Amino acid sequence: MKLRAILMTVLVAAAMAMPALAQDLPLLSADATVGPRDVLDIRVLEDQTMSGRVTVGDNGQIILSNIGKVAVAGLSAAQIETKLKSLAEAYLTKATVSVQIVEFASKPISVVGAVMKPGRIGATSSTTLIQAITEAGGLAAGHGSEIYVLRTARNGLSEQLSINVDDLMVKGNPDLNIPLAPNDLVNIPIDPPITIYVMGEVMRPGKAQFHRSQNPTLLQAIADAGGPTDRASKRVIVKRNVDGKQKTFTLNYRDIIRGKTEDVVLADNDTIILEEALF
Repeated sequence: MKLRAILMTVLVAAAMAMPALAQDLPLLSADATVGPRDVLDIRVLEDQTMSGRVTVGDNGQIILSNIGKVAVAGLSAAQIETKLKSLAEAYLTKATVSVQIVEFASKPISVVGAVMKPGRIGATSSTTLIQAITEAGGLAAGHGSEIYVLRTARNGLSEQLSINVDDLMVKGNPDLNIPLAPNDLVNIPIDPPITIYVMGEVMRPGKAQFHRSQNPTLLQAIADAGGPTDRASKRVIVKRNVDGKQKTFTLNYRDIIRGKTEDVVLADNDTIILEEALF
């Protein structure tokens, strides 16, 4: 097998990476429908006994005083308002009804990837991205630099938004702390660190740390070590474990710099030795 083929195939790309992302997400639809275990806030101006928070039963019904059981599963807040108004006006001259869906337990938000407690959380009408990450235990070690939010519109098409972790969590850009919608998927890809050992005729021999998504190359690793010394030759030795056996490859550093040879992507625990020139 050719050297380049061996070197390029050993490094495995991060499995959680997601494709190119759209710049905006569709807003939460006003006709989002309710399901079992969702929580509604109901207000009837003319009859306070009907006002309060109720949970939709597993049978898709709620129970209200003076009305009894009302099937609401599959209805939007506006449709529930219309239905309750009609039922209430059977005994009231006029009914002013407002309904708000305060928790979408039937359509939870999923938080996956590099968080402490990946899984599903209940969606509310005010759940934000930071709240969802916090409820999932916060970011875990080895998280990548991007957060991806996937949302499915009512037409069945999915759109995605990419948000930089530091801009959101460190710099605290409030515009990035977006409100989430029922059934949103929040993915923080895992991006583990990799270590490259750079030895020989470099200014700062030792370990070079990168993230896997950076796909560090030979030139980047040598630059991270301060670059070559005046005594460095053009020969670079790369040592790599392949299937439990150490393989040694010899490359021409100067040819890579000049573009005559393609730069090489490195793998975790590779050792680079820049040899001394023989004058």
